[in-house]
Amino acid sequence: MTINLIHSEDLARDVGYSSANSAFREWCAQMRITPVPGRRGFYDAALVRRRLDEAQGLLMAEPQLKGPNTMTLIESRRARRGAD
Repeated sequence: MTINLIHSEDLARDVGYSSANSAFREWCAQMRITPVPGRRGFYDAALVRRRLDEAQGLLMAEPQLKGPNTMTLIESRRARRGAD
């Protein structure tokens, strides 16, 4: 298994920005796309694809582990299955 990294300039161009400017970084934050830890300016291609799929409704968003509206794994399973 290989890990494919994509440089911020390449990712910015691929999603329609002229460069990795502040608007691109703001979009990344909104999409929950974060750089690889310790590799500033590089993104995990699998994470980017997963976040884009979520934005298009192709995948369910990952549950947020922080905040008052957090469901436990059992609660989320019950919600998916429609059970009480």
